[in-house]
Amino acid sequence: MSYGWAGQILRVNLTERKVTKEPLPRDWGARFIGAAGINDWILYNEVGPEVDPLSPENRLIIGAGPLNGTIVPIGSRTSVTTRSPLTGNFGDANGGGFWSSTLKYAGYDHIVVQGKADKPVYLWIDDEDVVIRDASRLWGKDVFETDDLLKAELGRDIQTAAIGPAGENLVRYANIMFDRYRAAAKTGVGCVMGSKNLKAIAVRGTGAIEVADPDKLRKYAEAMRDSLDIRKSKGAAAFAKYGTTTLVLSYNADGCLSVNNYQGVDLDPQWLEDIHPDKFLAKYAQRNTSCSVNCPTHCCHWWRIPDGRFAGEAGAKPEYIVMDAMGIHLGVRDLSAILHFQNLVNRMGMDASEMGTGIGLLMELWQRGVITGADTGGMTVPWGDVDAIETLVQQTARRQGFGQVLSDGTVKAADKIGRDAIKYVCHSKGMTEVEDVRAYPGWALAYAISTRGADHLKAHNQIDKQSRKDISQAIFGAPDVGIGNSPSLKGKSAAYHEDFEALSNSLGGCMFNWLSLSLKYNPKQAVQMPDYAPVFSAATGVELTGEEISRCGERIVLLEKAFNARLGLTRKDDTLHGRWMNELCPSGTGKGMKAEDYLEPLLDEYYTARGFDVKTGLPTRATLAKAGLESVAADLEKRGVI
Repeated sequence: MSYGWAGQILRVNLTERKVTKEPLPRDWGARFIGAAGINDWILYNEVGPEVDPLSPENRLIIGAGPLNGTIVPIGSRTSVTTRSPLTGNFGDANGGGFWSSTLKYAGYDHIVVQGKADKPVYLWIDDEDVVIRDASRLWGKDVFETDDLLKAELGRDIQTAAIGPAGENLVRYANIMFDRYRAAAKTGVGCVMGSKNLKAIAVRGTGAIEVADPDKLRKYAEAMRDSLDIRKSKGAAAFAKYGTTTLVLSYNADGCLSVNNYQGVDLDPQWLEDIHPDKFLAKYAQRNTSCSVNCPTHCCHWWRIPDGRFAGEAGAKPEYIVMDAMGIHLGVRDLSAILHFQNLVNRMGMDASEMGTGIGLLMELWQRGVITGADTGGMTVPWGDVDAIETLVQQTARRQGFGQVLSDGTVKAADKIGRDAIKYVCHSKGMTEVEDVRAYPGWALAYAISTRGADHLKAHNQIDKQSRKDISQAIFGAPDVGIGNSPSLKGKSAAYHEDFEALSNSLGGCMFNWLSLSLKYNPKQAVQMPDYAPVFSAATGVELTGEEISRCGERIVLLEKAFNARLGLTRKDDTLHGRWMNELCPSGTGKGMKAEDYLEPLLDEYYTARGFDVKTGLPTRATLAKAGLESVAADLEKRGVI
């Protein structure tokens, strides 16, 4: 009997059109938990540094965690792992919705896809029956059309994971859309799926997940639900009311928005009013919904545009990232246009962040006269131009027109354009993001060390934000002493939050609810990594101490670091580029700050906290061995990496 986990890995070889099933090794669950952690273990062992991201030998690994499909109210996420075609480094993405639970109910924890079909196909999982089917009629369709066609054919009770035209055309930041509106957005996982001629994975699951101790798990689930009660938690209440659009308000106050390609960090009062979350609720929102039957937060909204150019268009969410990347970052003040752009990038199947930073780069180059109509085929690209944004998204998804320049990512677009365009690109390890971190050294450090590139969900290390000043006290028993004092807690905090979020992604947890639980917006009551050991044990029957489950989080992070180390990444790659690094923040909390003034000593602190070689930024053999990764240490040593 397998408790918590479904107990099977589904392997799909598209070249041979062969599907096999194998038992999930129980010791993998004890070491790597599930979802992201087991995905990482498979990736490290099956995708060596010689494997090109777009080759048939690359793996597309999809995983659910042991809390997915249970009564625990944070288990709604699916992890997708691969070698990234955007950066060439470690790549993963994470999406919400009912898909992960449905996969578990069908009897599988992980899907490992390799090879390449000779023509477009989709994978149909109907409990024990798994077949590879022709997808020729789906090829060329957008994500929404694909979802409609598959449900018309297979039934409304299925869940879909699909790519759009961007994935088909190998746009290097193409995403995978779960359940139509839930994006596994980062690192080009949809591009890898497209490179394999795999259009979609449809799942029907009618089984159930057995847990080891139902009574204990129910007790823990009820405690979590109580902690997420909107009458008791300010954080849960804000997410329930606004979703992540609430971050537009807090980030504006904190001075970390990305205005006109990072030229500003906060909005003028009229612009804020034009896109205010309260305006969304009053004019566009229809009702709240959730992406898990057990989630009490229901942070998503169904919306409809009542008037104007996009009248009648409807959708779900929106998210802060789209509000910034396809709105604030591009000078767009029309909320209905931003909602339309969210649907557009979802239909095309592409990461809103990378698409937005690419267009933002063009708009700044246009502003400065670096590019003209002679470069863009006669198209004008001033700030806030809705028509230009619409055209560029469509062109990019299909690799047409100037979209060819943007289709490989913002860093590569700058390289293609030349003329010193790269200095206007803020990124880490080749991936962009639309929060400005100059004002917050701990957050900037988290961006720099992230294994997949600039990212707000690999290490939520924001202990230097005013709203989270007490977090270091709660976690470490001492306040952060700040830059210039030796040592601060920012390096230690970055390592802690990496481990914490790796554990969340491996359990299948929703990061937003996870953070509400872990902080409760009352740090004195903070739930920490060790607190999830009894929850994990009640679900799976695997007894781990608080220290052991914390070590699992560390072990998963070290796997990702080792994957990148094997590719040649070192300390030199743990850095930031563009304005974040070398231009003074123009206003707000961080006015006059830039990362080059503080990043290096924080890296020293981080590597010391990790037990890494401070000079190279690489894990040592001793650190890997202590974490139970002796085989990884031997591999890196044999290759001359450490």
